[in-house]
Amino acid sequence: MSCESRSAVDWARYFGVDIAETEFLERLPLSDDPNVGFVGYYNDFTGQVPPYSYGVYADPVARLLRDYGLAAGAVKGLAVDDLRSEIAAGRPVIAWVIFGVSSGYSLDYTAADGQTTRVAPYEHTVIVIGYDETSITVLDGAWIYQRSLDQFMNSWDVLGNMAVIYQPEE
Repeated sequence: MSCESRSAVDWARYFGVDIAETEFLERLPLSDDPNVGFVGYYNDFTGQVPPYSYGVYADPVARLLRDYGLAAGAVKGLAVDDLRSEIAAGRPVIAWVIFGVSSGYSLDYTAADGQTTRVAPYEHTVIVIGYDETSITVLDGAWIYQRSLDQFMNSWDVLGNMAVIYQPEE
């Protein structure tokens, strides 16, 4: 359940910053809300939703990447044309999908502080590294593979087209 940290350190390395995956994972804040911090324990069973072990969303990941000096921005609702623009500009994108970039579904979850967020069984991250007219290419840990554009979009949409992009401060 350390996919977010794996994606983050691979993304950072692309931009010239070396971070140990375990160090990044241990520096993420903990919370029962994935918008605030890592939910649960990273060495637990996959496929669960909060309040059980789950993972973390783009905002805490981007904040921690910025602590390492990277120009990371968390976005929700990113359009596919904007995703393609990032890739065309040579900037990989961390995307929140369902494991295997497969279909899934979302649920509403209310954290202890009363905030409600969308969660999904088998939440996962990949790094989008390429595209053509009909497919998206991702780096998923040690694997590089393609999914059809429709399959990628269906998977990415489950958590609202959430991503970490290269975003220098203005």
